[in-house]
Amino acid sequence: MTSASIPASPSPWTTPHPSPPPTYSPPLSFPPPEDVVPTVTRLHDIYSSPDLAHQTARWSALVARFKALYDRPMTFVARSPGRVNLIGEHIDYSWFPVLPMATVHDVLVAVCVLPENDPSTDGRIILSNVSSSKYPTRVFNTQDFQDPFFEISTTKTDLDWSVYFLAGLKGALMFSKLCSTETSPLPTMRILVDGEIPPRAGLSASSALVCSSLLAILAATTTSSIEKSFLVNSSVISERVLGVNSGGMDQAASVFGVRDHALLVDFRPLVTAKPVRVLDTVPPLCFVLANSLVVAANRAETGPDKYNVRVVEAVLAAEILARKYGVGRLEIRDGFGGTLRGFYDRVCGKEDWTMGDREAEERAVREVVRRVQETFDKDRYSLDEVAEMLGQKTEDMVRKYMTRFPIRAKYLNLRDRSIHVIEESFRVKCFSSLLASSTHHLRTLSTSESRPYFDALGALMNASQASCANLFECSCPEVDELTQIARRYGAAGSRMTGTGWGGCTLSLVRADKVADVINGLKKEYYAVRYPDLSPSQLEQAVFAIRPGNGTVLAKITAV
Repeated sequence: MTSASIPASPSPWTTPHPSPPPTYSPPLSFPPPEDVVPTVTRLHDIYSSPDLAHQTARWSALVARFKALYDRPMTFVARSPGRVNLIGEHIDYSWFPVLPMATVHDVLVAVCVLPENDPSTDGRIILSNVSSSKYPTRVFNTQDFQDPFFEISTTKTDLDWSVYFLAGLKGALMFSKLCSTETSPLPTMRILVDGEIPPRAGLSASSALVCSSLLAILAATTTSSIEKSFLVNSSVISERVLGVNSGGMDQAASVFGVRDHALLVDFRPLVTAKPVRVLDTVPPLCFVLANSLVVAANRAETGPDKYNVRVVEAVLAAEILARKYGVGRLEIRDGFGGTLRGFYDRVCGKEDWTMGDREAEERAVREVVRRVQETFDKDRYSLDEVAEMLGQKTEDMVRKYMTRFPIRAKYLNLRDRSIHVIEESFRVKCFSSLLASSTHHLRTLSTSESRPYFDALGALMNASQASCANLFECSCPEVDELTQIARRYGAAGSRMTGTGWGGCTLSLVRADKVADVINGLKKEYYAVRYPDLSPSQLEQAVFAIRPGNGTVLAKITAV
Protein backbone atom coordinates (compact mmCIF):
# COMPACT_ATOMS: atom_id res chain seq x y z
CA MET A 1 0.00 0.00 0.00
CA THR A 2 1.27 3.46 -0.86
CA SER A 3 2.50 5.51 2.10
CA ALA A 4 0.26 8.56 2.15
CA SER A 5 2.78 10.68 4.05
CA ILE A 6 5.44 10.41 1.34
CA PRO A 7 5.24 12.96 -1.48
CA ALA A 8 4.94 11.72 -5.03
CA SER A 9 8.26 10.76 -6.55
CA PRO A 10 9.74 13.76 -8.36
CA SER A 11 11.31 13.31 -11.75
CA PRO A 12 15.00 12.61 -11.19
CA TRP A 13 16.16 15.31 -13.56
CA THR A 14 14.48 18.08 -11.56
CA THR A 15 16.94 17.60 -8.70
CA PRO A 16 18.80 20.85 -7.98
CA HIS A 17 22.53 20.89 -8.66
CA PRO A 18 25.35 23.13 -7.47
CA SER A 19 25.90 26.38 -9.30
CA PRO A 20 27.89 26.26 -11.46
CA PRO A 21 26.87 22.66 -12.11
CA PRO A 22 29.64 20.07 -12.09
CA THR A 23 30.66 18.47 -15.36
CA TYR A 24 28.52 15.43 -16.09
CA SER A 25 31.15 12.74 -16.50
CA PRO A 26 31.61 9.07 -15.73
CA PRO A 27 32.21 8.55 -12.00
CA LEU A 28 35.81 8.94 -10.95
CA SER A 29 37.34 5.53 -10.45
CA PHE A 30 40.58 5.01 -8.63
CA PRO A 31 42.83 2.17 -9.80
CA PRO A 32 40.82 -0.95 -8.98
CA PRO A 33 42.23 -3.29 -6.35
CA GLU A 34 43.76 -6.53 -7.52
CA ASP A 35 41.10 -9.09 -8.24
CA VAL A 36 42.34 -11.39 -5.50
CA VAL A 37 40.95 -11.69 -1.99
CA PRO A 38 43.76 -10.32 0.19
CA THR A 39 45.31 -12.27 3.05
CA VAL A 40 46.01 -10.04 6.06
CA THR A 41 47.87 -10.54 9.32
CA ARG A 42 46.94 -7.34 11.19
CA LEU A 43 43.63 -5.89 12.26
CA HIS A 44 44.89 -2.52 11.02
CA ASP A 45 44.68 -3.94 7.49
CA ILE A 46 40.93 -4.43 7.97
CA TYR A 47 39.66 -1.66 10.24
CA SER A 48 40.17 2.08 10.60
CA SER A 49 41.80 3.58 13.68
CA PRO A 50 38.51 4.56 15.40
CA ASP A 51 37.36 0.93 15.28
CA LEU A 52 40.57 -0.79 16.37
CA ALA A 53 39.97 -0.76 20.12
CA HIS A 54 36.57 -2.43 19.82
CA GLN A 55 37.72 -4.88 17.16
CA THR A 56 40.85 -5.82 19.09
CA ALA A 57 38.72 -6.77 22.09
CA ARG A 58 36.26 -8.62 19.86
CA TRP A 59 38.91 -10.64 18.03
CA SER A 60 40.70 -11.42 21.29
CA ALA A 61 37.44 -12.81 22.64
CA LEU A 62 36.97 -14.83 19.44
CA VAL A 63 40.45 -16.35 19.70
CA ALA A 64 39.88 -17.28 23.34
CA ARG A 65 36.38 -18.64 22.70
CA PHE A 66 37.61 -20.78 19.83
CA LYS A 67 40.42 -22.26 21.92
CA ALA A 68 38.08 -22.97 24.81
CA LEU A 69 35.46 -24.55 22.54
CA TYR A 70 37.69 -26.76 20.40
CA ASP A 71 40.94 -27.00 22.42
CA ARG A 72 42.97 -25.87 19.44
CA PRO A 73 43.78 -22.57 17.72
CA MET A 74 42.01 -21.39 14.60
CA THR A 75 43.80 -21.66 11.25
CA PHE A 76 42.27 -18.58 9.63
CA VAL A 77 39.25 -16.27 9.66
CA ALA A 78 37.12 -15.56 6.57
CA ARG A 79 35.70 -12.06 7.00
CA SER A 80 32.97 -10.39 4.92
CA PRO A 81 31.20 -7.11 5.76
CA GLY A 82 27.60 -6.07 5.37
CA ARG A 83 26.60 -3.27 3.03
CA VAL A 84 24.43 -0.21 2.84
CA ASN A 85 23.22 1.12 -0.48
CA LEU A 86 23.69 4.84 -0.97
CA ILE A 87 21.33 4.87 -3.91
CA GLY A 88 20.06 2.51 -6.59
CA GLU A 89 17.46 0.34 -4.85
CA HIS A 90 16.06 -2.75 -6.56
CA ILE A 91 17.71 -2.06 -9.90
CA ASP A 92 20.64 -4.47 -9.77
CA TYR A 93 18.57 -7.37 -11.06
CA SER A 94 17.62 -5.17 -14.02
CA TRP A 95 21.39 -4.88 -14.68
CA PHE A 96 21.57 -1.15 -13.93
CA PRO A 97 24.58 0.10 -11.90
CA VAL A 98 24.16 0.75 -8.17
CA LEU A 99 26.17 2.68 -5.56
CA PRO A 100 26.58 0.77 -2.28
CA MET A 101 29.38 0.75 0.29
CA ALA A 102 30.71 -1.93 2.58
CA THR A 103 30.18 -1.45 6.31
CA VAL A 104 32.55 -1.90 9.22
CA HIS A 105 30.04 -4.38 10.65
CA ASP A 106 30.94 -7.85 9.45
CA VAL A 107 30.67 -11.62 9.77
CA LEU A 108 33.71 -13.60 10.93
CA VAL A 109 33.99 -17.30 10.15
CA ALA A 110 36.87 -18.68 12.24
CA VAL A 111 38.12 -22.06 11.03
CA CYS A 112 40.48 -24.79 12.16
CA VAL A 113 41.32 -27.33 9.46
CA LEU A 114 42.33 -30.63 11.03
CA PRO A 115 45.01 -32.61 9.18
CA GLU A 116 44.31 -36.22 8.26
CA ASN A 117 46.77 -37.56 10.85
CA ASP A 118 45.20 -35.60 13.72
CA PRO A 119 43.62 -37.95 16.31
CA SER A 120 40.51 -35.74 16.36
CA THR A 121 39.95 -35.99 12.61
CA ASP A 122 36.52 -37.56 12.31
CA GLY A 123 35.12 -36.39 8.96
CA ARG A 124 32.82 -33.88 10.63
CA ILE A 125 32.25 -30.15 10.30
CA ILE A 126 31.17 -28.64 13.61
CA LEU A 127 29.54 -25.25 13.09
CA SER A 128 29.11 -23.10 16.20
CA ASN A 129 28.15 -19.49 16.81
CA VAL A 130 29.30 -17.00 19.44
CA SER A 131 25.58 -16.35 20.10
CA SER A 132 24.97 -20.03 20.79
CA SER A 133 21.62 -19.56 22.54
CA LYS A 134 20.19 -17.92 19.45
CA TYR A 135 22.09 -19.92 16.84
CA PRO A 136 22.59 -23.51 18.07
CA THR A 137 25.57 -25.64 17.07
CA ARG A 138 25.12 -27.82 13.98
CA VAL A 139 27.18 -30.87 12.99
CA PHE A 140 27.63 -32.16 9.42
CA ASN A 141 29.42 -35.18 7.95
CA THR A 142 31.78 -34.37 5.09
CA GLN A 143 30.66 -37.57 3.33
CA ASP A 144 27.25 -36.00 2.83
CA PHE A 145 28.83 -33.41 0.54
CA GLN A 146 30.67 -35.69 -1.89
CA ASP A 147 28.15 -34.63 -4.53
CA PRO A 148 28.66 -30.84 -4.83
CA PHE A 149 25.09 -30.49 -6.08
CA PHE A 150 23.59 -31.71 -2.80
CA GLU A 151 20.15 -30.45 -1.85
CA ILE A 152 19.55 -27.83 0.85
CA SER A 153 16.13 -27.94 2.49
CA THR A 154 14.42 -24.54 2.34
CA THR A 155 10.88 -25.70 3.02
CA LYS A 156 10.71 -24.37 6.57
CA THR A 157 8.99 -21.04 7.18
CA ASP A 158 11.83 -19.91 9.46
CA LEU A 159 15.12 -21.00 7.91
CA ASP A 160 17.81 -22.34 10.22
CA TRP A 161 20.87 -20.11 10.35
CA SER A 162 23.08 -22.94 9.09
CA VAL A 163 21.48 -22.94 5.61
CA TYR A 164 23.49 -19.83 4.73
CA PHE A 165 26.69 -21.67 5.63
CA LEU A 166 25.53 -24.65 3.60
CA ALA A 167 24.78 -22.36 0.66
CA GLY A 168 28.36 -21.09 0.78
CA LEU A 169 29.66 -24.64 1.13
CA LYS A 170 27.64 -25.77 -1.86
CA GLY A 171 28.77 -22.80 -3.93
CA ALA A 172 32.43 -23.50 -3.19
CA LEU A 173 32.21 -27.18 -4.09
CA MET A 174 29.93 -26.65 -7.08
CA PHE A 175 31.95 -23.88 -8.71
CA SER A 176 35.26 -25.59 -8.03
CA LYS A 177 33.94 -28.58 -9.95
CA LEU A 178 32.42 -26.55 -12.79
CA CYS A 179 35.58 -24.46 -13.18
CA SER A 180 37.86 -27.51 -12.84
CA THR A 181 39.66 -25.86 -9.92
CA GLU A 182 42.16 -28.17 -8.25
CA THR A 183 40.92 -28.79 -4.72
CA SER A 184 41.58 -31.26 -1.94
CA PRO A 185 38.78 -33.33 -0.36
CA LEU A 186 36.59 -31.51 2.16
CA PRO A 187 38.50 -31.83 5.45
CA THR A 188 37.43 -32.15 9.05
CA MET A 189 36.74 -28.62 10.24
CA ARG A 190 35.87 -26.78 13.43
CA ILE A 191 34.12 -23.46 12.85
CA LEU A 192 33.02 -20.57 15.05
CA VAL A 193 30.95 -17.71 13.61
CA ASP A 194 30.74 -14.19 15.04
CA GLY A 195 28.49 -11.64 13.36
CA GLU A 196 28.04 -7.94 14.16
CA ILE A 197 25.60 -7.14 11.34
CA PRO A 198 22.06 -6.74 12.75
CA PRO A 199 20.01 -9.59 11.26
CA ARG A 200 16.99 -8.77 9.11
CA ALA A 201 17.82 -5.09 9.08
CA GLY A 202 18.39 -4.86 5.33
CA LEU A 203 22.19 -4.75 5.70
CA SER A 204 22.82 -8.09 3.98
CA ALA A 205 23.86 -10.13 6.99
CA SER A 206 22.85 -13.30 5.15
CA SER A 207 24.91 -12.42 2.07
CA ALA A 208 27.94 -11.68 4.27
CA LEU A 209 27.57 -15.10 5.93
CA VAL A 210 27.28 -16.82 2.54
CA CYS A 211 30.35 -14.96 1.20
CA SER A 212 32.50 -15.65 4.25
CA SER A 213 31.39 -19.31 4.41
CA LEU A 214 32.19 -19.80 0.73
CA LEU A 215 35.59 -18.18 1.20
CA ALA A 216 36.27 -20.38 4.23
CA ILE A 217 35.57 -23.58 2.30
CA LEU A 218 37.72 -22.44 -0.64
CA ALA A 219 40.56 -21.54 1.71
CA ALA A 220 40.30 -24.97 3.36
CA THR A 221 40.33 -26.93 0.11
CA THR A 222 42.71 -25.07 -2.23
CA THR A 223 46.04 -23.31 -2.07
CA SER A 224 45.28 -21.16 -5.12
CA SER A 225 44.53 -17.47 -4.90
CA ILE A 226 40.82 -16.73 -4.75
CA GLU A 227 39.61 -14.13 -7.22
CA LYS A 228 37.10 -11.57 -5.99
CA SER A 229 35.02 -11.83 -9.15
CA PHE A 230 34.84 -15.61 -8.70
CA LEU A 231 33.77 -15.16 -5.08
CA VAL A 232 31.05 -12.66 -6.04
CA ASN A 233 29.61 -14.73 -8.87
CA SER A 234 29.64 -17.98 -6.92
CA SER A 235 28.07 -16.26 -3.89
CA VAL A 236 25.23 -14.93 -6.04
CA ILE A 237 24.48 -18.41 -7.34
CA SER A 238 24.85 -19.83 -3.82
CA GLU A 239 22.05 -17.60 -2.55
CA ARG A 240 19.88 -18.58 -5.48
CA VAL A 241 19.84 -22.19 -4.25
CA LEU A 242 17.90 -20.76 -1.29
CA GLY A 243 15.19 -19.49 -3.65
CA VAL A 244 16.46 -15.91 -3.88
CA ASN A 245 16.77 -14.32 -7.34
CA SER A 246 19.67 -12.15 -6.21
CA GLY A 247 20.96 -9.39 -8.46
CA GLY A 248 24.54 -9.32 -7.14
CA MET A 249 24.81 -5.91 -5.49
CA ASP A 250 25.09 -7.24 -1.92
CA GLN A 251 27.84 -9.70 -2.73
CA ALA A 252 29.81 -7.24 -4.87
CA ALA A 253 29.70 -4.55 -2.17
CA SER A 254 30.79 -7.02 0.50
CA VAL A 255 33.67 -8.49 -1.48
CA PHE A 256 34.99 -5.38 -3.28
CA GLY A 257 34.52 -2.85 -0.45
CA VAL A 258 37.19 -0.15 -0.08
CA ARG A 259 37.66 2.01 3.01
CA ASP A 260 36.34 5.59 2.59
CA HIS A 261 34.84 4.75 -0.81
CA ALA A 262 31.48 3.93 -2.25
CA LEU A 263 31.42 1.40 -5.09
CA LEU A 264 29.88 1.94 -8.49
CA VAL A 265 28.85 -1.65 -9.17
CA ASP A 266 28.00 -2.53 -12.76
CA PHE A 267 26.73 -5.88 -13.99
CA ARG A 268 27.39 -5.67 -17.73
CA PRO A 269 29.24 -7.17 -19.42
CA LEU A 270 30.67 -8.60 -16.19
CA VAL A 271 30.31 -7.64 -12.53
CA THR A 272 32.73 -4.79 -11.80
CA ALA A 273 33.11 -2.48 -8.83
CA LYS A 274 34.79 0.91 -9.23
CA PRO A 275 35.73 2.71 -6.00
CA VAL A 276 34.37 6.25 -5.83
CA ARG A 277 35.77 8.35 -3.01
CA VAL A 278 33.19 9.78 -0.63
CA LEU A 279 33.15 13.58 -0.47
CA ASP A 280 35.89 15.41 1.40
CA THR A 281 34.10 18.46 2.75
CA VAL A 282 34.18 21.00 5.56
CA PRO A 283 32.37 20.03 7.69
CA PRO A 284 32.86 16.37 6.72
CA LEU A 285 30.10 14.39 5.06
CA CYS A 286 28.70 11.66 7.30
CA PHE A 287 26.04 8.98 7.10
CA VAL A 288 23.67 8.03 9.90
CA LEU A 289 22.13 4.57 9.94
CA ALA A 290 18.84 4.07 11.81
CA ASN A 291 17.23 0.68 12.31
CA SER A 292 13.43 0.86 12.21
CA LEU A 293 13.43 -2.39 14.25
CA VAL A 294 10.77 -3.61 11.85
CA VAL A 295 12.10 -6.90 10.57
CA ALA A 296 13.16 -6.39 6.97
CA ALA A 297 12.02 -8.85 4.35
CA ASN A 298 14.26 -11.90 4.51
CA ARG A 299 14.54 -12.72 0.84
CA ALA A 300 14.88 -16.46 1.42
CA GLU A 301 11.69 -16.52 3.50
CA THR A 302 9.41 -13.79 2.13
CA GLY A 303 10.73 -13.72 -1.43
CA PRO A 304 7.63 -15.37 -2.94
CA ASP A 305 5.45 -12.44 -1.80
CA LYS A 306 7.86 -9.52 -2.09
CA TYR A 307 11.38 -9.64 -3.51
CA ASN A 308 10.89 -12.34 -6.14
CA VAL A 309 7.63 -10.73 -7.27
CA ARG A 310 9.45 -7.45 -7.93
CA VAL A 311 12.07 -9.29 -9.98
CA VAL A 312 9.37 -10.95 -12.10
CA GLU A 313 7.51 -7.65 -12.58
CA ALA A 314 10.68 -6.01 -13.89
CA VAL A 315 11.46 -8.91 -16.21
CA LEU A 316 7.96 -9.16 -17.66
CA ALA A 317 7.78 -5.39 -18.16
CA ALA A 318 11.06 -5.49 -20.11
CA GLU A 319 9.85 -8.37 -22.30
CA ILE A 320 6.55 -6.66 -23.09
CA LEU A 321 8.20 -3.31 -23.86
CA ALA A 322 10.73 -4.98 -26.13
CA ARG A 323 7.94 -6.77 -28.00
CA LYS A 324 5.85 -3.62 -28.43
CA TYR A 325 8.64 -1.36 -29.64
CA GLY A 326 10.34 -3.94 -31.83
CA VAL A 327 13.83 -3.75 -30.38
CA GLY A 328 14.49 -7.46 -30.82
CA ARG A 329 15.06 -10.22 -28.31
CA LEU A 330 16.68 -8.97 -25.14
CA GLU A 331 19.79 -10.52 -23.67
CA ILE A 332 18.71 -13.01 -21.01
CA ARG A 333 19.90 -12.53 -17.43
CA ASP A 334 21.06 -15.86 -16.00
CA GLY A 335 18.64 -17.87 -18.09
CA PHE A 336 15.67 -16.07 -16.55
CA GLY A 337 14.49 -13.25 -18.80
CA GLY A 338 15.30 -9.87 -20.32
CA THR A 339 16.07 -6.74 -18.32
CA LEU A 340 14.90 -3.14 -18.31
CA ARG A 341 18.48 -2.06 -18.93
CA GLY A 342 18.48 -4.26 -21.99
CA PHE A 343 15.34 -2.52 -23.25
CA TYR A 344 16.67 0.94 -22.37
CA ASP A 345 19.95 0.36 -24.22
CA ARG A 346 18.18 -1.12 -27.25
CA VAL A 347 15.80 1.84 -27.50
CA CYS A 348 18.68 4.32 -27.24
CA GLY A 349 20.55 2.44 -29.95
CA LYS A 350 17.54 2.09 -32.24
CA GLU A 351 16.66 5.76 -31.95
CA ASP A 352 20.34 6.73 -32.30
CA TRP A 353 20.19 8.88 -29.19
CA THR A 354 23.61 10.34 -28.45
CA MET A 355 24.65 9.89 -24.82
CA GLY A 356 27.46 11.31 -22.76
CA ASP A 357 25.97 14.44 -21.19
CA ARG A 358 23.27 15.08 -18.65
CA GLU A 359 20.83 16.69 -21.07
CA ALA A 360 20.98 13.77 -23.51
CA GLU A 361 20.52 11.28 -20.70
CA GLU A 362 17.61 13.32 -19.40
CA ARG A 363 15.87 13.24 -22.75
CA ALA A 364 16.37 9.48 -23.02
CA VAL A 365 14.96 8.84 -19.56
CA ARG A 366 11.95 11.06 -20.23
CA GLU A 367 11.19 9.26 -23.48
CA VAL A 368 11.58 5.76 -22.05
CA VAL A 369 9.32 6.65 -19.10
CA ARG A 370 6.77 8.00 -21.58
CA ARG A 371 6.83 4.70 -23.45
CA VAL A 372 6.37 2.80 -20.21
CA GLN A 373 3.32 4.90 -19.35
CA GLU A 374 1.97 4.49 -22.87
CA THR A 375 2.34 0.70 -22.69
CA PHE A 376 0.96 0.17 -19.19
CA ASP A 377 -2.08 2.39 -18.64
CA LYS A 378 -2.94 1.01 -15.19
CA ASP A 379 -1.05 -0.11 -12.13
CA ARG A 380 -2.41 -3.65 -11.79
CA TYR A 381 -2.68 -6.46 -14.31
CA SER A 382 -3.92 -10.00 -13.85
CA LEU A 383 -1.68 -12.87 -14.93
CA ASP A 384 -3.98 -13.48 -17.89
CA GLU A 385 -3.64 -9.85 -19.02
CA VAL A 386 0.15 -9.97 -18.73
CA ALA A 387 0.30 -13.20 -20.72
CA GLU A 388 -1.84 -11.64 -23.44
CA MET A 389 0.55 -8.68 -23.73
CA LEU A 390 3.41 -11.16 -24.05
CA GLY A 391 1.54 -13.13 -26.70
CA GLN A 392 1.72 -16.28 -24.60
CA LYS A 393 -0.63 -18.63 -22.83
CA THR A 394 -0.92 -17.93 -19.12
CA GLU A 395 0.31 -21.38 -18.15
CA ASP A 396 3.35 -21.00 -20.44
CA MET A 397 4.19 -17.61 -18.96
CA VAL A 398 3.87 -18.93 -15.41
CA ARG A 399 6.04 -21.92 -16.24
CA LYS A 400 8.76 -19.77 -17.79
CA TYR A 401 8.90 -16.85 -15.39
CA MET A 402 7.23 -17.86 -12.13
CA THR A 403 8.45 -21.35 -11.25
CA ARG A 404 12.24 -21.16 -11.19
CA PHE A 405 11.94 -19.06 -8.05
CA PRO A 406 8.87 -19.28 -5.79
CA ILE A 407 6.21 -16.65 -6.55
CA ARG A 408 2.86 -15.93 -4.89
CA ALA A 409 1.02 -13.23 -6.86
CA LYS A 410 -2.29 -12.90 -8.68
CA TYR A 411 -1.70 -9.36 -9.93
CA LEU A 412 1.42 -7.57 -11.15
CA ASN A 413 2.30 -3.86 -11.28
CA LEU A 414 4.43 -3.36 -14.37
CA ARG A 415 4.11 0.40 -14.88
CA ASP A 416 5.22 1.74 -11.51
CA ARG A 417 8.00 -0.81 -11.07
CA SER A 418 9.44 0.09 -14.49
CA ILE A 419 9.29 3.84 -13.88
CA HIS A 420 11.09 3.40 -10.56
CA VAL A 421 13.85 1.31 -12.12
CA ILE A 422 14.47 3.71 -15.04
CA GLU A 423 14.39 6.87 -12.91
CA GLU A 424 16.41 5.32 -10.09
CA SER A 425 19.13 4.32 -12.53
CA PHE A 426 19.39 7.96 -13.58
CA ARG A 427 19.62 9.05 -9.94
CA VAL A 428 22.60 6.71 -9.53
CA LYS A 429 24.34 8.39 -12.47
CA CYS A 430 23.66 11.85 -11.04
CA PHE A 431 24.80 10.88 -7.55
CA SER A 432 28.04 9.22 -8.67
CA SER A 433 28.76 12.11 -11.05
CA LEU A 434 28.46 14.57 -8.18
CA LEU A 435 30.89 12.56 -6.08
CA ALA A 436 33.29 12.32 -9.00
CA SER A 437 33.14 16.06 -9.69
CA SER A 438 33.80 17.02 -6.10
CA THR A 439 36.76 14.68 -5.67
CA HIS A 440 38.34 15.22 -9.06
CA HIS A 441 41.22 17.22 -7.63
CA LEU A 442 41.26 15.30 -4.33
CA ARG A 443 40.85 18.48 -2.38
CA THR A 444 38.69 19.31 0.61
CA LEU A 445 35.69 21.44 -0.24
CA SER A 446 35.11 24.51 1.91
CA THR A 447 31.86 25.10 3.77
CA SER A 448 30.50 27.38 1.05
CA GLU A 449 31.52 24.96 -1.69
CA SER A 450 30.17 21.86 0.01
CA ARG A 451 26.67 23.14 0.79
CA PRO A 452 25.37 22.81 -2.81
CA TYR A 453 26.73 19.27 -3.00
CA PHE A 454 25.01 18.30 0.24
CA ASP A 455 21.74 19.73 -1.05
CA ALA A 456 22.00 18.04 -4.45
CA LEU A 457 23.00 14.63 -3.05
CA GLY A 458 20.31 14.87 -0.40
CA ALA A 459 17.62 15.73 -2.95
CA LEU A 460 18.54 12.63 -4.95
CA MET A 461 18.28 10.46 -1.83
CA ASN A 462 14.89 11.97 -0.96
CA ALA A 463 13.60 11.36 -4.48
CA SER A 464 14.80 7.77 -4.24
CA GLN A 465 12.90 7.26 -0.99
CA ALA A 466 9.71 8.69 -2.44
CA SER A 467 10.01 6.37 -5.42
CA CYS A 468 10.67 3.33 -3.24
CA ALA A 469 7.60 4.16 -1.16
CA ASN A 470 5.19 5.14 -3.91
CA LEU A 471 6.27 3.32 -7.05
CA PHE A 472 8.15 0.24 -5.91
CA GLU A 473 6.18 -0.07 -2.65
CA CYS A 474 9.06 -1.56 -0.70
CA SER A 475 9.11 0.91 2.20
CA CYS A 476 6.89 0.87 5.30
CA PRO A 477 5.38 3.55 7.61
CA GLU A 478 8.13 3.22 10.21
CA VAL A 479 10.88 3.70 7.64
CA ASP A 480 9.01 6.66 6.13
CA GLU A 481 8.79 8.21 9.59
CA LEU A 482 12.51 7.78 10.26
CA THR A 483 13.41 9.58 7.03
CA GLN A 484 11.10 12.48 7.82
CA ILE A 485 12.47 12.90 11.35
CA ALA A 486 16.05 12.82 10.10
CA ARG A 487 15.32 15.60 7.61
CA ARG A 488 13.63 17.73 10.24
CA TYR A 489 16.75 17.56 12.42
CA GLY A 490 19.20 18.52 9.69
CA ALA A 491 19.80 15.59 7.33
CA ALA A 492 20.26 16.74 3.74
CA GLY A 493 18.68 13.51 2.54
CA SER A 494 17.33 10.29 3.98
CA ARG A 495 16.15 7.05 2.40
CA MET A 496 15.60 3.37 3.04
CA THR A 497 18.51 1.09 2.33
CA GLY A 498 18.42 -2.61 1.57
CA THR A 499 15.70 -4.99 0.53
CA GLY A 500 13.00 -2.95 2.25
CA TRP A 501 9.66 -3.66 3.93
CA GLY A 502 11.39 -2.70 7.18
CA GLY A 503 15.06 -2.55 8.06
CA CYS A 504 17.21 0.57 8.09
CA THR A 505 17.37 4.11 6.77
CA LEU A 506 20.51 5.92 5.65
CA SER A 507 20.75 9.69 6.09
CA LEU A 508 23.27 12.11 4.59
CA VAL A 509 24.35 14.48 7.37
CA ARG A 510 26.99 17.14 7.84
CA ALA A 511 29.35 16.23 10.69
CA ASP A 512 28.19 19.21 12.77
CA LYS A 513 24.59 17.95 12.53
CA VAL A 514 25.16 14.26 13.34
CA ALA A 515 24.43 14.59 17.07
CA ASP A 516 21.25 16.59 16.35
CA VAL A 517 19.96 13.97 13.92
CA ILE A 518 20.74 11.02 16.18
CA ASN A 519 19.20 12.71 19.23
CA GLY A 520 16.14 13.69 17.21
CA LEU A 521 15.63 10.10 16.07
CA LYS A 522 16.01 8.83 19.62
CA LYS A 523 13.52 11.38 20.91
CA GLU A 524 10.81 11.22 18.25
CA TYR A 525 11.06 7.62 17.05
CA TYR A 526 12.68 5.27 19.54
CA ALA A 527 11.38 6.91 22.73
CA VAL A 528 7.85 6.81 21.29
CA ARG A 529 7.81 3.42 19.56
CA TYR A 530 10.36 1.53 21.66
CA PRO A 531 10.51 3.21 25.09
CA ASP A 532 11.96 0.14 26.79
CA LEU A 533 15.17 0.04 24.78
CA SER A 534 18.28 0.14 26.96
CA PRO A 535 21.04 2.71 26.28
CA SER A 536 23.20 0.02 24.69
CA GLN A 537 20.31 -1.11 22.48
CA LEU A 538 19.79 2.48 21.39
CA GLU A 539 23.45 2.81 20.48
CA GLN A 540 23.12 -0.28 18.29
CA ALA A 541 19.92 1.01 16.66
CA VAL A 542 21.13 4.41 15.45
CA PHE A 543 24.72 5.49 14.80
CA ALA A 544 27.06 7.19 12.36
CA ILE A 545 28.56 4.92 9.71
CA ARG A 546 31.35 5.13 7.14
CA PRO A 547 32.56 2.95 4.26
CA GLY A 548 34.73 -0.01 5.26
CA ASN A 549 36.98 -2.56 3.63
CA GLY A 550 35.72 -5.64 1.86
CA THR A 551 36.25 -9.37 2.22
CA VAL A 552 39.60 -10.64 3.49
CA LEU A 553 41.18 -13.88 4.60
CA ALA A 554 42.79 -13.18 7.98
CA LYS A 555 45.55 -15.28 9.45
CA ILE A 556 45.54 -13.75 12.91
CA THR A 557 45.89 -16.34 15.65
CA ALA A 558 46.77 -13.91 18.44
CA VAL A 559 45.60 -10.33 18.94
